[in-house]
Amino acid sequence: MDVPKQRRRNAAGTGGAPTIADVAREAGVSAMTVSRVINSENNVRAATRETVKQAIAKLNYQPNSAARALAGAMKRRVGLLYSNPSANYLSEFLVGSLEQASRSDVQLVVEKCELGDHELSVARRLINSGVGALLLPPPLCDSPALLDLVREHDIPCVLVGSGQQDVAINMVSIDDFAAAKAMTEHILSLGHRRIGFIKGNPALTVSGHRLNGYRAAIE
Repeated sequence: MDVPKQRRRNAAGTGGAPTIADVAREAGVSAMTVSRVINSENNVRAATRETVKQAIAKLNYQPNSAARALAGAMKRRVGLLYSNPSANYLSEFLVGSLEQASRSDVQLVVEKCELGDHELSVARRLINSGVGALLLPPPLCDSPALLDLVREHDIPCVLVGSGQQDVAINMVSIDDFAAAKAMTEHILSLGHRRIGFIKGNPALTVSGHRLNGYRAAIE
């Protein structure tokens, strides 16, 4: 019996039924995005949803009801990448994240990576493992390559402490310009006039905002 060519190709030469990974490759998205479309979740762009639906129709993909039931019973998983040398900052951040994850019945997957070294491979591994979202504290929040990867896979993400102006990505931050200006003005009010400023990592957008706030107070 002649097996349809489409099915042979979808199953990577095995002759089996197409899988969710086959649909993801056909649509050019992550397996998690395909899962969101199948489960009618809201956090998928309309254009991406339509692309996935077309891939499902083209490959004649039939979701496994048992697997979907099992997936529905599993905890949601959120990936947290960190590459911050400050132990104080990191410990507070992790404790807060773990507490909220417990309250929200979410599994937090924590991964360490080195900025500019292998943050992309770590992020890809998390995405391919099926995490539903990513948390990126500084300095990873300002990694152009990492943000491009997030957009490419259309995965929900929250940047922490970034000065980015990207309306497509969620962010948690403060007004670093106003904060630095207020701190400098306070020191000026005490009578000091020779005030030094340690700029911090120039690759972080907030470093520039803080420097501008300091300069505004001095001027």
